[in-house]
Amino acid sequence: MPTETDIWSPEPEEYELVREEILRAPRLFASCELDRDDDEWELTGGRVCAWGLAFDNRAEVISTDGRGHGSFCSPARAAELYARTSEVRLVYP
Repeated sequence: MPTETDIWSPEPEEYELVREEILRAPRLFASCELDRDDDEWELTGGRVCAWGLAFDNRAEVISTDGRGHGSFCSPARAAELYARTSEVRLVYP
């Protein structure tokens, strides 16, 4: 009997039962903070400040340091939180 932690390898007819749900998997994204030279405004570095999952109707985000997390209506709204203090871009790997 399978346990809750077993990896399921469905038979073709079993897969068809869950196929539509699996195809609606959330999309991974990163909120990336960019560093610029104050005088020349040239890009000097960057880092990922948060990772997120974009669902059909929301985005779930957690900061890379693990101290911040939240639910937002979209990835763009989540990025706005980080953009308050720095230049931020969304990246879909």
